Amino acid sequence: MAAAQGPTIDVVIPCFNAERYIGEAIQSALAQGVGGVRVIVVDDGSSDASAAVARSLGAAVEVHSQTNAGIAAARNAGIARARAPWLAFLDADDVWTPGSLAVRLAEFDRAPATDIVFARLEQFHSPELSSAERERLPFEPGAADARFAGTLLARRKSFLRAGLFDPALKVGEMIEWIARAQAVPLVIGQVDALVLRRRIHGSNTVLRRAAEGGTRASQAEYLPALKRALDHRRAAAGR
Repeated sequence: MAAAQGPTIDVVIPCFNAERYIGEAIQSALAQGVGGVRVIVVDDGSSDASAAVARSLGAAVEVHSQTNAGIAAARNAGIARARAPWLAFLDADDVWTPGSLAVRLAEFDRAPATDIVFARLEQFHSPELSSAERERLPFEPGAADARFAGTLLARRKSFLRAGLFDPALKVGEMIEWIARAQAVPLVIGQVDALVLRRRIHGSNTVLRRAAEGGTRASQAEYLPALKRALDHRRAAAGR
């Protein structure tokens, strides 16, 4: 029935040179046990076999390619192709836990006025890392509440009320979008459940940019997102 009526949940996965990990990410989305999941992969100018790996995983995966424009623009391209009532995001190097979608969907049943739901994530070292690399990339263990794209499940129409991600932001696009969502305001729920495992592999966007430009330069890149977020909050408070 879901196939005849179209997808129930569209999962947007932006990817850039993620051939090593994207198959696992897609499979974690397709194995959720929730009917009507469609994966929309936006290949953001990869020079590796990311798109080919995604295409090999079946009819429930749609792959679209574009010139490299950044993660916000890639997510926006996926959103533009989404038609399902529910919208979710997953980065190409991360994985959802079993039952991830189900526990987030249940929150909408519990609180029907909710527009979007976040949940918890934990980080893990990718298995191919050496002991030295793991020591160089420390993180706090355990699950934590996270307003992170991969923990978000949204009513698509509600998401669009806040608008698309800002493609001008190289990092921090989620910070800025959440501030807009709060300003609308959207009703935001938080689920006390682990739904996402975030892979640490050394080439993560934030870690890579910090390595290239130094920690101070990497932090400075967040300033435009933080300023815009503050502007949204001030505008909402002044209404």
